[in-house]
Amino acid sequence: MKKKYYILIALSLFFSSAFSQTIVTGGIFTNTTWTLANSPYLMTGNVVVFPGVTLTIEPGVEIRVKNNGNNGTRYYLETRGTINMVGQSGALITIKADTGTTTIGTWEGIRIKNSQGGNINYNYVSISNSIQVFSYDGAVPSYINLTQSEFNYNYYAINVGLELKAENCRFKGNENTISGWSLYEFKNCVFDSNSVALSIYATELKIDSCVFKNNYAAIVLNSSVFSGMQVKNSLFTNNNIAFNYPNNGEIRDCEFLSNRIAIGNANSVIIKKCLLEGNELAVAASVGTTVDSCEIINNQVGVAIGYIAFSQPTPIIQNNRICFNTDFNIDNQTDLNLFIPTNCFCETDSTLVEAKIFDGYDDVAKGLISYAIFDTTCTTVVKMVNKSPGTSSISEIEASTISIFPNPATDILNIANSTNLTQVELFNINGQMQLKAVLLPGNNAIEISKLGQGIYFARIANNVGAIKTVRITKL
Repeated sequence: MKKKYYILIALSLFFSSAFSQTIVTGGIFTNTTWTLANSPYLMTGNVVVFPGVTLTIEPGVEIRVKNNGNNGTRYYLETRGTINMVGQSGALITIKADTGTTTIGTWEGIRIKNSQGGNINYNYVSISNSIQVFSYDGAVPSYINLTQSEFNYNYYAINVGLELKAENCRFKGNENTISGWSLYEFKNCVFDSNSVALSIYATELKIDSCVFKNNYAAIVLNSSVFSGMQVKNSLFTNNNIAFNYPNNGEIRDCEFLSNRIAIGNANSVIIKKCLLEGNELAVAASVGTTVDSCEIINNQVGVAIGYIAFSQPTPIIQNNRICFNTDFNIDNQTDLNLFIPTNCFCETDSTLVEAKIFDGYDDVAKGLISYAIFDTTCTTVVKMVNKSPGTSSISEIEASTISIFPNPATDILNIANSTNLTQVELFNINGQMQLKAVLLPGNNAIEISKLGQGIYFARIANNVGAIKTVRITKL
């Protein structure tokens, strides 16, 4: 019996230690530290730090907020003095609901009374389940730097003043994750299952190596990005809207997979070397947008071109593989004739290519799309389809192989004439003729040093009217 008695005492001490917690509520009137040794802390009511007083919360401390249910207003932590809550890598300071840890709004959040000198210093934190993580009765902090922090299942997570930099942070299950008019910089961050991840007015936007997944809206830019936008090396997957209204910058080396809308309403932005696959709409390109060297495959619609007024710069769609999209590879939603000859559609049958291009042939209210048909390797043009003679003088006639070198070229383009070639015409990607030369027997050295760098098309004709079109890169 004595042995059993000691076992019961040991078990009692174990469970007492395992479930011990420090109850906190009411006012804090002297400098106080919430220590890791006394963690977790359970807020059973509102906690207020009074003016001139500092509450310091040690790294690794966990604070749980009791759900007030229908008995009154939600509990809050308020500072009229100072709260210092800076954790460490591997020892975040955690504030969350005592129960319902995936529920939004079980407690109010942290109130900062600027009007009474209240302020808060925080980093390496994990804050969940609030209505508004930080609310101020005065100005929002101008500069916020976050490292290895988490904000989960809040209604409003972060409102920014002038600048927010976040690295290795995670945002999950929030209603409105980040908002404000600011400079934003995100690196190695994850935005998961938020209603809206970023709905921002950006003076500048930099995103590098981030993941946006399962959000209703991942990024929505509410105005023009004044100082420019750079989004690179990031993954957007399973979002309803991945990126809406990108502008004044570049999206490079990103993957957009299985979104409803991958890139919508792109305006004056360069989209380069991206993979867009499995989306309902891959790219909606508008005024002044360039889509360059992308893989746009297996979407419902590949590239939709629209919302361009007279005299505005038309999109440049070049050097892409736009293939196997179920409805359309190209959907021209404007009444403008467009010339996009550097894109490969992975089909050599002109009937199959045409079936995936929606333009004036399908709806007379739309403009016409002129394009090229490549071989199966997407390296050689075998046919030009020119629906609008005004865009260029390039014919649709196929021709025999010719010898043209070097390619890429810098100053001189050589054309070996052994098959009765008569002339060469060089066009830019907009179908505008840049030069014309007569071809003589033997080698012809064509001077191209004055042309700008980029993609050109050499149209070479022989004495019986056959034509060969070759894509040239000018360095």
